[in-house]
Amino acid sequence: MSTLVSSSLASPLSLLQIETQFGDRIWRGDALGSSPDQVVSSGFNELDKALPGGGWSTHSLTELLLPAEGLGEIRLLNQSLKYVTQSGRNILLINPPHIPYMNAWENLHIDSRRILTVRACKPAERLWVIEQGIKSGAFGAVICWLSDANPQAMRKLQIIARTTASLVFLFRPVSAQFEPSAAPLRILLSPARRHTLSIRLLKRRGTPVVLPIYITLPQIRPFSSPVIPIPILAPA
Repeated sequence: MSTLVSSSLASPLSLLQIETQFGDRIWRGDALGSSPDQVVSSGFNELDKALPGGGWSTHSLTELLLPAEGLGEIRLLNQSLKYVTQSGRNILLINPPHIPYMNAWENLHIDSRRILTVRACKPAERLWVIEQGIKSGAFGAVICWLSDANPQAMRKLQIIARTTASLVFLFRPVSAQFEPSAAPLRILLSPARRHTLSIRLLKRRGTPVVLPIYITLPQIRPFSSPVIPIPILAPA
C-alpha cells in the first residue's frame, strides 16, 4: 500500500522546472507584463515602452480618464486609429459629446468614410451598443464616452472584449478613477504644456508608473474649408 501511495503522489515542481515548462506564460508581479494579444502601436515611443506588450492591446478594455473634453485625446489615439482605417476596418464612436468634424479627422489621416457614430441616451442603451459593437467584429476600434458604469458592467465589457480583436477605448470622467474597474489598463490624462499631454498610468499589468509620461501631440494642418459654427468633436 505504501508503495502505491508514494508512486501516486507527484513531486512538486521546482521554480526552475516551472519556468522551463511554461516559459513565457509566466508573469512575475514585479515586472512589466507582456501581452499575449496583438497590440497596436500608440505611435509614441515612450508610451509604447510603458504599455504591456508595447502598444494598445486588443482583446481588452482601455480606460482613458479625462478632467475635461478636448485635451487632445483623439490626437493621442491618432496613429492607432489611422492604422485601423488603413487596414480596411471601421471605427465606432458611441455618444461623442459633439458632432464629429470629419475634416479634422481626415487631417489626421483617419479615413472618415470608415467612421460610424451612434447616439444612445440611456446608460443601459450605451452599454448595449458597446457590447454589440465589440461582438460584431465589424470594428477595428470601438470608442465610447461613458460617464456611468458599475463594476458589474465593466466586468461584462471586459469579458466580451476578450472575444474579438478590437481596440476598445472608454473615455470616462476623472472621478471614475476611484471606482473599481475590470479594465486591465487605466490611464489618467491631463493637459501640460501647449500641445503636450500628461499621461499617468493608474493601472497596468506590472509595476506601477510613478511619474507621468509627457507626450507631444501631432499638429493639425489648417483647414482648407470654413468651420461650420456648430458644436463639433475635433481632435483638440
